[in-house]
Amino acid sequence: MQLSLPFIDIIIFAIIAIFLVYRLKSILGQNSDGNEQNNKIDIGKKDFTNVVKLGNSKSDVNDKKSNKDSIYSEDPTFNEKEFLKGAQNFFEMVIDCFVKGNLKNIEMYIDDKLIKNFQSVIDERLQEEETLKINIIKMASIQIKDVKKLKNFLRISVLFESEQIKVLKDKKGEIIDGDQKKSILVKDLWTFERNIQSKDLNWILVETSDA
Repeated sequence: MQLSLPFIDIIIFAIIAIFLVYRLKSILGQNSDGNEQNNKIDIGKKDFTNVVKLGNSKSDVNDKKSNKDSIYSEDPTFNEKEFLKGAQNFFEMVIDCFVKGNLKNIEMYIDDKLIKNFQSVIDERLQEEETLKINIIKMASIQIKDVKKLKNFLRISVLFESEQIKVLKDKKGEIIDGDQKKSILVKDLWTFERNIQSKDLNWILVETSDA
């Protein structure tokens, strides 16, 4: 019995190591409240997690009703058209920076925990010498899906539906995930937050989820 203990220990450590690697590969977005249940990314049947839908767990957007009137009651200067235009520009900017592996130009507009998770996936991709391509063909739809007020903070969840081409290549240039000739419809639900009592009018990205 004593001779079998080291072998059992090796198996246990191997299982723990596999679990830790899986957790590291499955994290991109994290909400600012630290809800671990929403910190996983659903990327389908693939084992490659660097081709990411910029999000966490799936959200049933059909069950959410937008109460836009509450936005105007809290912020009479709110302009939905301008907000969505800015949100779309930021969405495209985040994806571009994520693909290039440089978050410097957007980090001030993203929650600290979220930016760290973005960076961890980028670091992993660079370490494995993989190349990621995300090409947004067109924005099919963008709309406000949910509005919440948390103390002095106003949160607006925006649904982005975009047609994209996503491809992940290994260090040899071979495609290991995605299709460079076929576009897919990607649905992302991003939540932006702003302190309505602050003079700073900028919105901060605090949560991402795969819709």
